Amino acid sequence: MLKRIITGSAYVVFIAAFFLLRQFVDARLFHILTCFFALVGTFEVARAVKNYSAKGTLIIATVYGGLLAPLYCVGEYLLVGYGYAFGLCIVAVGLISALVCCLIQKDCTKKTALYTFLPYLYPALFMLAMLCLNDTDRAFTVLLLSFAISPLSDTFAYFVGSLLKGPKLCPKLSPKKTWSGAIGGTIGGILGAILVWAVFPVPTNYLPPIVVFIIAGIIGSVINIIGDLFESAIKRSVGIKDIGNILPGHGGIMDRIDGTSFVITLLYLLFLIF
Repeated sequence: MLKRIITGSAYVVFIAAFFLLRQFVDARLFHILTCFFALVGTFEVARAVKNYSAKGTLIIATVYGGLLAPLYCVGEYLLVGYGYAFGLCIVAVGLISALVCCLIQKDCTKKTALYTFLPYLYPALFMLAMLCLNDTDRAFTVLLLSFAISPLSDTFAYFVGSLLKGPKLCPKLSPKKTWSGAIGGTIGGILGAILVWAVFPVPTNYLPPIVVFIIAGIIGSVINIIGDLFESAIKRSVGIKDIGNILPGHGGIMDRIDGTSFVITLLYLLFLIF
């Protein structure tokens, strides 16, 4: 437990440092954190599925997925005003490349193709949304909201679920998750969203800001659970406990950003609309 607390505290300080650099030095410095998540996360996912994928294609997928975020950053700096278009282009090229590579490999089945595609998209595509969000005028608040909803949702889910227990949420994927924990996690996500709104309010397009933030808290908490279950499904399907081991007591980077990456993508789309 002590190791977990120390690692968790160090992780929070690490993330907070990049938020401070983004806010007071240069917003583009946050891209470093995003690229780090993309590079390490893609490597962890690829290593997890290496025994279930087409080997040659997996190498390409790992390299491409890891470089997707850095490529976007380079394109954004060199092609000013065309960052989004460039991002879509490199995503399309990656997907086409993955499809072609899978088709030309004789030993590639539907199952191996699915595992081989995974490092192209996860977490690379979610990190691309994080980069796009960082370029918006409400980036600081929405990014902070993402990193507040996910951990508070996880924390409340853990303590409420441990205290009340009850029916399992999805025993086949995550035996420890309960419905009571999911409800507690939703409450935690809403509280996190309200806290961010109270300290860093931002204007919204149609609905009152507090309403948008509460909606973000509710939906974000649900999406956070889905993100956790998605990673649990990957780990269970390949028979591992943690995707990585870079964080003592916590597992890998993907074990920390599984839900957050989903939440960031959702909030990016939500605040584009509202």
